[in-house]
Amino acid sequence: MGFAVCENHDTKPLIQPTWHTCLKRWCASWLHWPRVQRRASREDWLFNGTFHEASRGVLMMAQLFSIMPVCGILAKDPRKLRFSYTAGRAFYAYFCAIGIGFLATMSVYFFASKRYHFQKMVTAFFYCYNLYAMYRFGRLGQRWPALMVKWTRVDDSLPPQKGLFDRAVLAYRIKLCSIMVMALSLSEHLLSIVAAVHYSNNCPAVHDPYEAFFKSNFAFVYYYFPYSTWRGFLTKFFNVICNFMWSYVDLFVIVISMGLSHAFRRINAHLLLHKREKMTEQFWGEQRQKYRNVCDLVTTVDDHISAITMLSISNNLFFICVQILNSMNSRPTLVHTVYFWFNLIILIGRTLAVAMFAAEVNDESKRPIEVLRTIPREGWCLEAKRFAEEVTTDTVALTGLKFFSMTRQLVLNVTGAIITYELVLIQFHKDEASDVDLCKLKRMDTL
Repeated sequence: MGFAVCENHDTKPLIQPTWHTCLKRWCASWLHWPRVQRRASREDWLFNGTFHEASRGVLMMAQLFSIMPVCGILAKDPRKLRFSYTAGRAFYAYFCAIGIGFLATMSVYFFASKRYHFQKMVTAFFYCYNLYAMYRFGRLGQRWPALMVKWTRVDDSLPPQKGLFDRAVLAYRIKLCSIMVMALSLSEHLLSIVAAVHYSNNCPAVHDPYEAFFKSNFAFVYYYFPYSTWRGFLTKFFNVICNFMWSYVDLFVIVISMGLSHAFRRINAHLLLHKREKMTEQFWGEQRQKYRNVCDLVTTVDDHISAITMLSISNNLFFICVQILNSMNSRPTLVHTVYFWFNLIILIGRTLAVAMFAAEVNDESKRPIEVLRTIPREGWCLEAKRFAEEVTTDTVALTGLKFFSMTRQLVLNVTGAIITYELVLIQFHKDEASDVDLCKLKRMDTL
Protein backbone atom coordinates (compact mmCIF):
# COMPACT_ATOMS: atom_id res chain seq x y z
CA MET A 1 0.00 0.00 0.00
CA GLY A 2 1.13 3.52 -0.68
CA PHE A 3 0.38 6.74 1.05
CA ALA A 4 -1.01 9.85 -0.58
CA VAL A 5 1.52 12.57 -1.07
CA CYS A 6 0.38 15.96 0.22
CA GLU A 7 1.73 18.75 -1.91
CA ASN A 8 1.98 22.09 -0.19
CA HIS A 9 2.25 24.80 -2.80
CA ASP A 10 2.56 27.55 -0.21
CA THR A 11 6.12 26.56 0.73
CA LYS A 12 8.90 28.61 -0.84
CA PRO A 13 11.39 26.88 -3.16
CA LEU A 14 14.81 26.11 -1.81
CA ILE A 15 16.50 27.88 -4.72
CA GLN A 16 15.28 31.40 -5.41
CA PRO A 17 14.77 32.18 -9.11
CA THR A 18 17.32 34.48 -10.69
CA TRP A 19 16.51 37.51 -12.82
CA HIS A 20 17.11 35.37 -15.95
CA THR A 21 14.34 33.03 -14.86
CA CYS A 22 11.97 35.88 -13.98
CA LEU A 23 12.61 37.55 -17.36
CA LYS A 24 12.00 34.26 -19.18
CA ARG A 25 8.71 33.71 -17.34
CA TRP A 26 7.58 37.28 -18.09
CA CYS A 27 8.37 36.87 -21.79
CA ALA A 28 6.57 33.53 -21.86
CA SER A 29 3.45 35.09 -20.32
CA TRP A 30 3.38 37.98 -22.78
CA LEU A 31 4.91 36.57 -25.99
CA HIS A 32 2.84 33.49 -26.83
CA TRP A 33 0.68 32.32 -29.66
CA PRO A 34 -3.02 33.08 -29.29
CA ARG A 35 -5.19 30.21 -28.20
CA VAL A 36 -7.13 28.35 -30.82
CA GLN A 37 -10.80 29.17 -30.51
CA ARG A 38 -12.89 26.13 -29.69
CA ARG A 39 -16.19 25.37 -31.35
CA ALA A 40 -19.19 26.74 -29.50
CA SER A 41 -21.37 24.21 -27.74
CA ARG A 42 -25.03 24.30 -26.76
CA GLU A 43 -24.18 25.54 -23.26
CA ASP A 44 -22.52 28.65 -24.71
CA TRP A 45 -25.82 29.79 -26.21
CA LEU A 46 -27.88 29.20 -23.07
CA PHE A 47 -28.33 31.85 -20.41
CA ASN A 48 -28.62 31.41 -16.67
CA GLY A 49 -30.49 34.69 -16.18
CA THR A 50 -27.77 36.68 -14.37
CA PHE A 51 -26.93 40.27 -15.21
CA HIS A 52 -23.22 39.48 -15.58
CA GLU A 53 -23.93 37.03 -18.36
CA ALA A 54 -26.42 39.37 -20.06
CA SER A 55 -24.02 42.35 -20.10
CA ARG A 56 -20.89 40.56 -21.30
CA GLY A 57 -21.32 41.62 -24.92
CA VAL A 58 -21.78 45.30 -24.04
CA LEU A 59 -18.66 45.33 -21.88
CA MET A 60 -16.65 43.47 -24.52
CA MET A 61 -17.69 46.06 -27.11
CA ALA A 62 -16.61 48.80 -24.70
CA GLN A 63 -13.16 47.25 -24.33
CA LEU A 64 -12.62 47.58 -28.09
CA PHE A 65 -12.76 51.33 -27.43
CA SER A 66 -10.48 51.20 -24.33
CA ILE A 67 -13.25 51.39 -21.69
CA MET A 68 -13.55 49.09 -18.66
CA PRO A 69 -10.26 47.14 -18.99
CA VAL A 70 -11.44 44.18 -16.87
CA CYS A 71 -10.07 40.70 -17.61
CA GLY A 72 -12.36 37.66 -17.84
CA ILE A 73 -15.40 39.48 -19.22
CA LEU A 74 -16.55 36.50 -21.32
CA ALA A 75 -16.41 34.04 -18.40
CA LYS A 76 -19.80 32.90 -17.12
CA ASP A 77 -18.52 32.78 -13.55
CA PRO A 78 -18.12 36.35 -12.20
CA ARG A 79 -15.45 35.13 -9.77
CA LYS A 80 -13.08 34.88 -12.74
CA LEU A 81 -13.26 38.63 -13.29
CA ARG A 82 -10.14 40.54 -12.31
CA PHE A 83 -8.63 43.96 -12.82
CA SER A 84 -4.94 44.15 -13.65
CA TYR A 85 -2.85 47.27 -14.18
CA THR A 86 -0.37 45.32 -16.32
CA ALA A 87 -2.81 43.59 -18.69
CA GLY A 88 -2.71 44.31 -22.42
CA ARG A 89 -6.15 45.93 -22.41
CA ALA A 90 -5.03 48.17 -19.54
CA PHE A 91 -2.07 49.45 -21.57
CA TYR A 92 -4.43 50.05 -24.48
CA ALA A 93 -6.60 52.14 -22.13
CA TYR A 94 -3.51 54.07 -20.97
CA PHE A 95 -2.59 54.83 -24.58
CA CYS A 96 -6.08 56.13 -25.40
CA ALA A 97 -6.24 58.13 -22.17
CA ILE A 98 -2.95 59.87 -23.04
CA GLY A 99 -4.23 60.70 -26.54
CA ILE A 100 -7.58 62.04 -25.29
CA GLY A 101 -5.79 63.96 -22.55
CA PHE A 102 -3.58 65.60 -25.20
CA LEU A 103 -6.64 66.61 -27.25
CA ALA A 104 -8.37 67.96 -24.14
CA THR A 105 -5.30 69.99 -23.16
CA MET A 106 -4.86 71.46 -26.64
CA SER A 107 -8.56 72.34 -26.97
CA VAL A 108 -8.57 74.12 -23.59
CA TYR A 109 -5.34 75.98 -24.43
CA PHE A 110 -6.69 76.95 -27.85
CA PHE A 111 -9.86 78.30 -26.22
CA ALA A 112 -7.98 80.23 -23.52
CA SER A 113 -5.12 81.62 -25.63
CA LYS A 114 -7.17 82.97 -28.51
CA ARG A 115 -10.23 85.16 -28.53
CA TYR A 116 -12.94 83.44 -26.53
CA HIS A 117 -15.48 81.77 -28.79
CA PHE A 118 -18.47 79.66 -27.81
CA GLN A 119 -17.77 76.88 -30.32
CA LYS A 120 -14.19 76.53 -29.04
CA MET A 121 -15.59 76.19 -25.52
CA VAL A 122 -17.95 73.42 -26.70
CA THR A 123 -15.00 71.52 -28.23
CA ALA A 124 -12.98 71.84 -25.01
CA PHE A 125 -15.97 70.66 -22.96
CA PHE A 126 -16.43 67.64 -25.24
CA TYR A 127 -12.87 66.34 -24.81
CA CYS A 128 -12.64 67.15 -21.10
CA TYR A 129 -15.94 65.35 -20.56
CA ASN A 130 -14.68 62.21 -22.32
CA LEU A 131 -11.39 62.27 -20.42
CA TYR A 132 -13.23 62.41 -17.09
CA ALA A 133 -15.63 59.68 -18.25
CA MET A 134 -12.65 57.44 -19.04
CA TYR A 135 -11.31 58.10 -15.54
CA ARG A 136 -14.66 57.20 -13.95
CA PHE A 137 -14.88 53.97 -15.94
CA GLY A 138 -11.33 53.12 -14.90
CA ARG A 139 -12.28 53.55 -11.24
CA LEU A 140 -15.41 51.48 -11.81
CA GLY A 141 -13.36 48.74 -13.49
CA GLN A 142 -11.39 48.27 -10.27
CA ARG A 143 -14.60 47.57 -8.32
CA TRP A 144 -16.46 45.74 -11.09
CA PRO A 145 -15.40 42.14 -10.15
CA ALA A 146 -16.63 42.50 -6.55
CA LEU A 147 -19.81 44.24 -7.73
CA MET A 148 -20.62 41.46 -10.20
CA VAL A 149 -20.04 38.78 -7.56
CA LYS A 150 -22.54 40.52 -5.25
CA TRP A 151 -25.02 41.07 -8.11
CA THR A 152 -24.85 37.41 -9.13
CA ARG A 153 -25.40 36.35 -5.53
CA VAL A 154 -28.55 38.49 -5.42
CA ASP A 155 -29.74 37.09 -8.77
CA ASP A 156 -29.34 33.56 -7.47
CA SER A 157 -31.43 34.36 -4.38
CA LEU A 158 -34.38 35.65 -6.43
CA PRO A 159 -37.31 33.45 -7.52
CA PRO A 160 -36.12 30.98 -10.21
CA GLN A 161 -36.81 31.55 -13.90
CA LYS A 162 -38.20 28.35 -15.34
CA GLY A 163 -38.15 28.69 -19.12
CA LEU A 164 -35.23 29.32 -21.45
CA PHE A 165 -36.93 32.45 -22.73
CA ASP A 166 -37.28 33.89 -19.23
CA ARG A 167 -33.56 33.44 -18.61
CA ALA A 168 -32.59 34.99 -21.95
CA VAL A 169 -35.03 37.92 -22.10
CA LEU A 170 -32.70 40.32 -20.24
CA ALA A 171 -29.76 39.49 -22.50
CA TYR A 172 -31.84 39.99 -25.65
CA ARG A 173 -33.22 43.31 -24.41
CA ILE A 174 -29.72 44.57 -23.65
CA LYS A 175 -28.40 43.44 -27.05
CA LEU A 176 -31.28 45.07 -28.93
CA CYS A 177 -30.90 48.35 -27.04
CA SER A 178 -27.12 48.36 -27.55
CA ILE A 179 -27.43 47.78 -31.29
CA MET A 180 -29.96 50.60 -31.64
CA VAL A 181 -27.94 53.14 -29.63
CA MET A 182 -24.63 52.33 -31.34
CA ALA A 183 -26.18 52.25 -34.83
CA LEU A 184 -27.70 55.71 -34.31
CA SER A 185 -24.41 56.98 -32.92
CA LEU A 186 -22.52 55.62 -35.93
CA SER A 187 -25.02 57.20 -38.33
CA GLU A 188 -24.68 60.55 -36.58
CA HIS A 189 -20.88 60.38 -36.74
CA LEU A 190 -20.89 59.50 -40.45
CA LEU A 191 -23.22 62.42 -41.15
CA SER A 192 -20.86 64.74 -39.28
CA ILE A 193 -17.98 63.56 -41.49
CA VAL A 194 -20.01 64.18 -44.64
CA ALA A 195 -20.91 67.66 -43.40
CA ALA A 196 -17.27 68.42 -42.56
CA VAL A 197 -16.03 67.33 -45.99
CA HIS A 198 -18.06 70.17 -47.52
CA TYR A 199 -15.81 72.80 -45.93
CA SER A 200 -12.58 70.90 -46.52
CA ASN A 201 -13.23 70.56 -50.26
CA ASN A 202 -13.93 74.29 -50.62
CA CYS A 203 -10.65 75.37 -49.03
CA PRO A 204 -8.47 76.85 -51.84
CA ALA A 205 -5.33 77.13 -49.71
CA VAL A 206 -4.92 73.36 -49.20
CA HIS A 207 -4.87 71.01 -52.19
CA ASP A 208 -4.64 67.72 -50.25
CA PRO A 209 -8.23 66.70 -49.27
CA TYR A 210 -7.04 64.73 -46.22
CA GLU A 211 -4.97 67.63 -44.95
CA ALA A 212 -7.85 70.04 -45.47
CA PHE A 213 -10.25 67.73 -43.62
CA PHE A 214 -8.02 67.26 -40.59
CA LYS A 215 -7.00 70.92 -40.36
CA SER A 216 -10.60 72.11 -40.54
CA ASN A 217 -11.82 69.64 -37.90
CA PHE A 218 -8.81 69.72 -35.54
CA ALA A 219 -7.65 73.31 -35.82
CA PHE A 220 -6.77 73.36 -32.11
CA VAL A 221 -4.05 70.77 -32.81
CA TYR A 222 -2.64 71.81 -36.19
CA TYR A 223 -2.53 75.47 -35.28
CA TYR A 224 0.47 74.60 -33.09
CA PHE A 225 1.82 71.42 -34.74
CA PRO A 226 2.66 70.69 -38.39
CA TYR A 227 0.38 68.31 -40.22
CA SER A 228 1.39 64.80 -41.22
CA THR A 229 -0.63 61.79 -42.34
CA TRP A 230 0.01 59.63 -39.29
CA ARG A 231 -0.81 62.52 -36.94
CA GLY A 232 -4.06 63.15 -38.79
CA PHE A 233 -5.27 59.56 -38.59
CA LEU A 234 -4.12 59.21 -34.99
CA THR A 235 -6.08 62.34 -34.06
CA LYS A 236 -9.14 60.99 -35.85
CA PHE A 237 -8.75 57.65 -34.02
CA PHE A 238 -8.91 59.39 -30.65
CA ASN A 239 -11.86 61.44 -31.89
CA VAL A 240 -13.73 58.22 -32.79
CA ILE A 241 -12.98 56.88 -29.29
CA CYS A 242 -14.49 60.06 -27.80
CA ASN A 243 -17.60 59.84 -29.98
CA PHE A 244 -18.15 56.22 -28.94
CA MET A 245 -17.65 57.06 -25.27
CA TRP A 246 -20.07 59.98 -25.60
CA SER A 247 -22.84 57.53 -26.52
CA TYR A 248 -21.62 54.65 -24.34
CA VAL A 249 -22.09 56.64 -21.11
CA ASP A 250 -25.82 56.82 -21.86
CA LEU A 251 -25.92 53.18 -22.95
CA PHE A 252 -24.18 52.05 -19.76
CA VAL A 253 -26.73 53.81 -17.53
CA ILE A 254 -29.54 52.26 -19.60
CA VAL A 255 -28.07 48.75 -19.29
CA ILE A 256 -27.56 49.06 -15.53
CA SER A 257 -31.14 50.31 -15.15
CA MET A 258 -32.47 47.40 -17.21
CA GLY A 259 -30.65 44.92 -14.98
CA LEU A 260 -31.94 46.42 -11.74
CA SER A 261 -35.52 46.78 -12.95
CA HIS A 262 -35.41 43.16 -14.18
CA ALA A 263 -34.51 42.01 -10.66
CA PHE A 264 -37.55 43.80 -9.22
CA ARG A 265 -39.67 42.43 -12.07
CA ARG A 266 -38.80 38.87 -11.07
CA ILE A 267 -40.06 39.49 -7.53
CA ASN A 268 -43.25 41.13 -8.83
CA ALA A 269 -43.93 38.23 -11.20
CA HIS A 270 -43.49 35.74 -8.35
CA LEU A 271 -45.92 37.71 -6.17
CA LEU A 272 -48.52 37.87 -8.95
CA LEU A 273 -48.16 34.14 -9.51
CA HIS A 274 -49.06 33.37 -5.88
CA LYS A 275 -51.61 36.16 -5.62
CA ARG A 276 -54.64 33.91 -5.25
CA GLU A 277 -52.98 31.50 -2.85
CA LYS A 278 -53.15 31.70 0.92
CA MET A 279 -49.71 33.09 1.82
CA THR A 280 -48.23 32.57 5.26
CA GLU A 281 -46.13 34.90 7.35
CA GLN A 282 -43.02 32.90 6.43
CA PHE A 283 -43.73 33.51 2.73
CA TRP A 284 -43.99 37.27 3.24
CA GLY A 285 -40.81 37.25 5.32
CA GLU A 286 -38.89 35.52 2.52
CA GLN A 287 -40.22 37.89 -0.14
CA ARG A 288 -39.45 40.92 2.00
CA GLN A 289 -35.87 39.71 2.44
CA LYS A 290 -35.46 39.22 -1.32
CA TYR A 291 -36.88 42.68 -1.92
CA ARG A 292 -34.50 44.11 0.67
CA ASN A 293 -31.54 42.42 -1.04
CA VAL A 294 -32.40 44.05 -4.37
CA CYS A 295 -32.84 47.45 -2.66
CA ASP A 296 -29.41 47.09 -1.07
CA LEU A 297 -28.03 46.16 -4.50
CA VAL A 298 -29.51 49.35 -5.97
CA THR A 299 -27.82 51.39 -3.24
CA THR A 300 -24.48 49.67 -3.86
CA VAL A 301 -24.68 50.11 -7.62
CA ASP A 302 -25.67 53.76 -7.20
CA ASP A 303 -22.63 54.37 -5.00
CA HIS A 304 -20.47 53.07 -7.87
CA ILE A 305 -22.13 54.74 -10.88
CA SER A 306 -23.78 57.89 -9.53
CA ALA A 307 -20.99 60.03 -11.01
CA ILE A 308 -21.50 58.37 -14.42
CA THR A 309 -25.25 59.02 -14.18
CA MET A 310 -24.57 62.66 -13.39
CA LEU A 311 -22.21 62.84 -16.37
CA SER A 312 -24.85 61.39 -18.68
CA ILE A 313 -27.65 63.78 -17.67
CA SER A 314 -25.49 66.92 -17.51
CA ASN A 315 -23.75 66.23 -20.82
CA ASN A 316 -27.02 65.60 -22.67
CA LEU A 317 -28.66 68.74 -21.28
CA PHE A 318 -25.62 70.84 -22.16
CA PHE A 319 -25.48 69.69 -25.77
CA ILE A 320 -29.25 69.96 -26.20
CA CYS A 321 -29.01 73.61 -25.11
CA VAL A 322 -26.08 74.13 -27.50
CA GLN A 323 -28.01 72.64 -30.42
CA ILE A 324 -31.13 74.65 -29.61
CA LEU A 325 -28.99 77.78 -29.56
CA ASN A 326 -27.50 76.82 -32.93
CA SER A 327 -30.97 76.25 -34.36
CA MET A 328 -31.26 80.03 -34.79
CA ASN A 329 -28.42 79.97 -37.32
CA SER A 330 -28.86 79.10 -40.98
CA ARG A 331 -27.18 76.04 -42.54
CA PRO A 332 -25.24 76.30 -45.83
CA THR A 333 -26.34 73.00 -47.42
CA LEU A 334 -29.01 70.34 -47.13
CA VAL A 335 -26.47 67.92 -45.61
CA HIS A 336 -25.77 70.32 -42.75
CA THR A 337 -29.49 70.77 -42.14
CA VAL A 338 -30.12 67.00 -42.06
CA TYR A 339 -27.13 66.44 -39.77
CA PHE A 340 -28.18 69.20 -37.37
CA TRP A 341 -31.78 68.00 -36.89
CA PHE A 342 -30.76 64.34 -36.83
CA ASN A 343 -28.22 65.10 -34.09
CA LEU A 344 -30.76 67.11 -32.08
CA ILE A 345 -33.40 64.36 -32.32
CA ILE A 346 -30.88 61.72 -31.24
CA LEU A 347 -29.78 63.85 -28.28
CA ILE A 348 -33.32 64.42 -27.05
CA GLY A 349 -34.29 60.78 -27.63
CA ARG A 350 -31.21 59.50 -25.82
CA THR A 351 -31.80 61.81 -22.87
CA LEU A 352 -35.41 60.67 -22.56
CA ALA A 353 -34.34 57.02 -22.92
CA VAL A 354 -31.82 57.33 -20.09
CA ALA A 355 -34.39 59.03 -17.85
CA MET A 356 -37.18 56.55 -18.67
CA PHE A 357 -35.09 53.40 -18.20
CA ALA A 358 -33.60 54.75 -14.97
CA ALA A 359 -37.07 55.71 -13.73
CA GLU A 360 -38.21 52.15 -14.41
CA VAL A 361 -36.15 51.01 -11.41
CA ASN A 362 -38.26 53.20 -9.13
CA ASP A 363 -41.49 52.12 -10.86
CA GLU A 364 -40.78 48.41 -10.44
CA SER A 365 -39.81 48.89 -6.79
CA LYS A 366 -43.34 50.24 -6.11
CA ARG A 367 -45.20 47.39 -7.86
CA PRO A 368 -45.38 44.96 -4.88
CA ILE A 369 -47.88 47.28 -3.19
CA GLU A 370 -50.44 46.28 -5.84
CA VAL A 371 -50.37 42.70 -4.52
CA LEU A 372 -50.09 43.73 -0.89
CA ARG A 373 -53.30 45.77 -1.15
CA THR A 374 -55.24 42.70 -2.24
CA ILE A 375 -54.42 40.71 0.92
CA PRO A 376 -57.65 39.88 2.80
CA ARG A 377 -58.09 40.84 6.42
CA GLU A 378 -57.51 37.30 7.72
CA GLY A 379 -54.27 37.00 5.69
CA TRP A 380 -52.70 40.21 6.97
CA CYS A 381 -49.66 39.63 9.19
CA LEU A 382 -46.68 41.46 10.66
CA GLU A 383 -44.27 40.58 7.83
CA ALA A 384 -46.76 41.77 5.20
CA LYS A 385 -47.17 45.04 7.11
CA ARG A 386 -43.41 45.56 7.23
CA PHE A 387 -43.17 44.75 3.51
CA ALA A 388 -45.88 47.29 2.68
CA GLU A 389 -44.20 50.00 4.79
CA GLU A 390 -40.86 49.48 3.06
CA VAL A 391 -42.42 49.62 -0.41
CA THR A 392 -44.42 52.80 0.27
CA THR A 393 -41.89 54.79 2.33
CA ASP A 394 -38.50 53.96 0.78
CA THR A 395 -37.32 55.75 -2.38
CA VAL A 396 -35.44 53.13 -4.35
CA ALA A 397 -33.85 54.78 -7.40
CA LEU A 398 -30.58 55.63 -9.08
CA THR A 399 -29.28 59.13 -8.38
CA GLY A 400 -26.94 61.68 -9.88
CA LEU A 401 -24.34 62.14 -7.16
CA LYS A 402 -27.23 62.11 -4.64
CA PHE A 403 -28.47 65.47 -6.00
CA PHE A 404 -31.58 64.05 -7.64
CA SER A 405 -33.34 60.72 -8.01
CA MET A 406 -34.05 59.20 -11.41
CA THR A 407 -37.85 59.07 -11.30
CA ARG A 408 -40.62 59.94 -13.75
CA GLN A 409 -40.89 63.35 -12.15
CA LEU A 410 -37.37 64.05 -13.41
CA VAL A 411 -38.49 63.30 -16.98
CA LEU A 412 -41.18 65.99 -16.71
CA ASN A 413 -38.72 68.47 -15.19
CA VAL A 414 -36.14 67.88 -17.92
CA THR A 415 -38.76 68.17 -20.68
CA GLY A 416 -40.14 71.36 -19.17
CA ALA A 417 -36.67 72.89 -18.90
CA ILE A 418 -35.90 72.13 -22.55
CA ILE A 419 -39.22 73.60 -23.76
CA THR A 420 -38.77 76.70 -21.58
CA TYR A 421 -35.27 77.26 -22.93
CA GLU A 422 -36.51 76.90 -26.51
CA LEU A 423 -39.34 79.42 -25.95
CA VAL A 424 -36.96 81.93 -24.34
CA LEU A 425 -34.58 81.66 -27.30
CA ILE A 426 -37.41 82.08 -29.82
CA GLN A 427 -38.68 85.18 -28.01
CA PHE A 428 -35.16 86.59 -27.79
CA HIS A 429 -34.64 85.98 -31.50
CA LYS A 430 -37.92 87.76 -32.32
CA ASP A 431 -37.02 90.74 -30.14
CA GLU A 432 -33.61 90.97 -31.76
CA ALA A 433 -35.17 90.85 -35.25
CA SER A 434 -37.68 93.56 -34.32
CA ASP A 435 -34.86 95.80 -33.00
CA VAL A 436 -33.01 95.39 -36.29
CA ASP A 437 -36.15 96.37 -38.24
CA LEU A 438 -36.63 99.47 -36.06
CA CYS A 439 -33.05 100.54 -36.71
CA LYS A 440 -33.59 100.18 -40.46
CA LEU A 441 -36.78 102.27 -40.29
CA LYS A 442 -35.03 105.02 -38.34
CA ARG A 443 -32.26 105.14 -40.93
CA MET A 444 -34.81 105.38 -43.72
CA ASP A 445 -36.55 108.29 -41.90
CA THR A 446 -33.32 110.19 -41.48
CA LEU A 447 -32.51 109.76 -45.15
